[in-house]
Amino acid sequence: MLPNFTAELQLACERLGRADLTAQLATVELDNNTYNAETRVAHLRLRQGYEMKNDLAVQAANSEPAPSNESVVLRHRYGVKAETDNVGRLHRLVVAHGTDIAEALGRFSPLRQ
Repeated sequence: MLPNFTAELQLACERLGRADLTAQLATVELDNNTYNAETRVAHLRLRQGYEMKNDLAVQAANSEPAPSNESVVLRHRYGVKAETDNVGRLHRLVVAHGTDIAEALGRFSPLRQ
């Protein structure tokens, strides 16, 4: 389920013309997650993988800076909002209908490695 979710989010980013977010989704790692059973909202906190940190440094040197502190609504059946930090790195996904994602994370993915 999770690899499919990531691939679907990458496709949603591509549809928006956000290749920067598509590339980051390929390398981010799950840092932590929370789930509110009452609202069914899941918050997935992300951290950049080592490869992406280097890629972002090269990109910053060669082009204009990525948008920072941004919330991007991705067209996805679960209702996903991607949030970036102050230098344009993807740092959180908010999943409005996050029950399935929270269950999959609880069963199959370690929060920290």
